[in-house]
Amino acid sequence: MKSCARVCFFMAITVLACSGCGGGHSPGDGVIVTGKVVKNGSPLDVPNREVALGIVELVLVPLGVGEGGAMLPMESAHVAVDGSFRLEGPGRGIKPGRYKLAVYQRDRGPGSDLLAGAFSEKNSPIEVDIPEDRRGRKHDLGVIELDDHAMKSP
Repeated sequence: MKSCARVCFFMAITVLACSGCGGGHSPGDGVIVTGKVVKNGSPLDVPNREVALGIVELVLVPLGVGEGGAMLPMESAHVAVDGSFRLEGPGRGIKPGRYKLAVYQRDRGPGSDLLAGAFSEKNSPIEVDIPEDRRGRKHDLGVIELDDHAMKSP
């Protein structure tokens, strides 16, 4: 009888342990967003990159609500030296929806911006759609040329 209880106990533990396997948060919950940001055809150069004060930061600011009327979260990523970026959210991908794309060219850490706020969360004229039908896959925004949007900035 004790051996049967022991076997049942270990089976229950195994079932519980395996029920978490492969579950959790996967990129299948959202969309992996990629692209490239350039100004005048070239990636944004940032002084002090070698000391981790210089970065180009990209922020997706939600313009609407998501599923069930919930506000979509803001998401951010650092832009690589070649201008490329990859937004994954907190490991689950980006929720589909409409976003404003903010870009900061920081040379002295947070608060600095060589773009003078022209593409800040408040002022950026760049809007992007993350389509629902790309859920579980990648969506490439292509090349985003800041000069094409500079005239639209308030």
